[in-house]
Amino acid sequence: MSSPSSFRARLVRKLEVQRDSDNVVDIYVNKDTIPLPPSRRPYGPWHFVGLWMVTGSFNVGGWTTGSSLISLGLNVWQAMLAIIVAHTFVGFVCVAGGHPGAKWHIGFPIWMKQNWGIWGYLFPMAIRVFLSFVWTATNTWYGSQCLKVLLTCIWPSFLDLNGPLANGAMKVCDFVAFVVYILLCLPLMWFSPEHYKKPFMAASVTVATTVFVLLVWSTVRAGGGGALLADVSGVSGVEPARGGQLGWAFVAAVTANIGGIATHMWSQSDYTRYARRPGDQVLAQLVMVPLGTIVVACIGIVCTSCAATLYPQEKALLWNPYSFLEAVRRHEDNSGARAGVAFAAIAFMVSQFGMVVASNSVIAGIDLAALLPRWFTIRRGGYFTIGFAFIMQPWTLLNSASSFLTVVGSLNVVLGPLMGIMFADYFLLRRTTMKLTAMYGAGPDSIYWYTGGWNWRAAVAWCSGVWFLLPGLIQRAVSPKLAWPGWTNLYQLAWFLGCLVSGGVYLVLAYFWPMPDVLAVDDQDYFGTFSEDEVPALGGPALVVAPGSSSASLDKDEKSGMVEGKVQDV
Repeated sequence: MSSPSSFRARLVRKLEVQRDSDNVVDIYVNKDTIPLPPSRRPYGPWHFVGLWMVTGSFNVGGWTTGSSLISLGLNVWQAMLAIIVAHTFVGFVCVAGGHPGAKWHIGFPIWMKQNWGIWGYLFPMAIRVFLSFVWTATNTWYGSQCLKVLLTCIWPSFLDLNGPLANGAMKVCDFVAFVVYILLCLPLMWFSPEHYKKPFMAASVTVATTVFVLLVWSTVRAGGGGALLADVSGVSGVEPARGGQLGWAFVAAVTANIGGIATHMWSQSDYTRYARRPGDQVLAQLVMVPLGTIVVACIGIVCTSCAATLYPQEKALLWNPYSFLEAVRRHEDNSGARAGVAFAAIAFMVSQFGMVVASNSVIAGIDLAALLPRWFTIRRGGYFTIGFAFIMQPWTLLNSASSFLTVVGSLNVVLGPLMGIMFADYFLLRRTTMKLTAMYGAGPDSIYWYTGGWNWRAAVAWCSGVWFLLPGLIQRAVSPKLAWPGWTNLYQLAWFLGCLVSGGVYLVLAYFWPMPDVLAVDDQDYFGTFSEDEVPALGGPALVVAPGSSSASLDKDEKSGMVEGKVQDV
């Protein structure tokens, strides 16, 4: 009979993730945490188009973005302009955020070690894991509401499960749909991210077709663009912003749009690391990031406007697509309408699979695999994250346009400063260089050890960019209809101010207290990451070093070029 201690030892060995023993690094790594070799990088330019159509725009969140801005006092055309301005800017930020992944083929958690330190990276990762939990829960709720519409089209009696739950925040039918939708997500999470490219393309075509069909049907059925376009304040009940108030409302709309996608911008390298070549992410994201969201958000506004004309008896604007579809099913009340609504609900369910699985659960899985590589793979982390959706209780998180903006706007307060630090460090200070082996160090020998494993410069810079935004955040939480002089306006510029202030403070601190070897790169391709025509060196150049070769095989001129940054781009 085995002892309890031997049983525990066997259980621990069973639960441990197999260590990647092919790499000579100090820390425990597995296949999901090392720089990706060419064989695991299947994403080309068109795959990034599919990625962004599903996870960035053609989904429930993309549809609601424009409509919710009307609650700020903007009319339809002002809201559309805010979307165009915000997401054109977002496209460039996403390319910048994805550059380290595309060039060095590492995930976002490993990148954070460069600017926060071997242990300091735990701070931004804790924030990112929490946000992944929030958005996984939220997008699961969106998907479950689409499933609820589908089930109601098939079995109208499904709505008879109307007993209140969670103090009236939802009904039994909502919770049943939520549980079923999570179960539908689980099989998809078994596959690793490099296998998502074809599902992304299929989902993007399906949901894009659905969105345009809904636009055509709505405008034809309503005989035009609808009541909201003609009289936004009369239909929405929101007093229009004027004068200086209009200017600040427009600024708040732009910032809220950035906040709504800030987590995605921040973690771009988790997917660009799968790019075949560094340039494969650029054009797709510069075009699809702004174009996709602009198109979907504007269609969402028009369909919401048409619904206000078609169904004036509805108590509120139908700014969620599942609310819009449910209204169509209920008021049209014929077999053709039910069939159309059912197919549309399926399309949005599929797009939400991309949001829940690929954009949130898998991203959290990447984080957990980097934080605890001995116990988590991407797959395990994803399952853990989606299970956490029950604890996050998304049914209480988003229930109106104003609360939606409060939630997404608050992300700017913490993410703007974090992104300012990482951009200042990577692009301005290090000129896009990395020493990959040092990322996987565990002691003072690593150049990213800094002070006890923490880069205090990043911590000071982050606090400098956050503190003056907190009063505005508090105001939004406790009295969203009021304005605190000065503080509210600062909050409305949260992402931009936080990014600029924290990035500037970081560079100043790095100037007076320099960090060691900021332009260092490895002398060879230790991880077998680069092909012979793509090995980045200092400042974006490519140094041709065959995997497994020794530094002794480099001649004197090549070594000098690595140190001085004189090797040219290929």
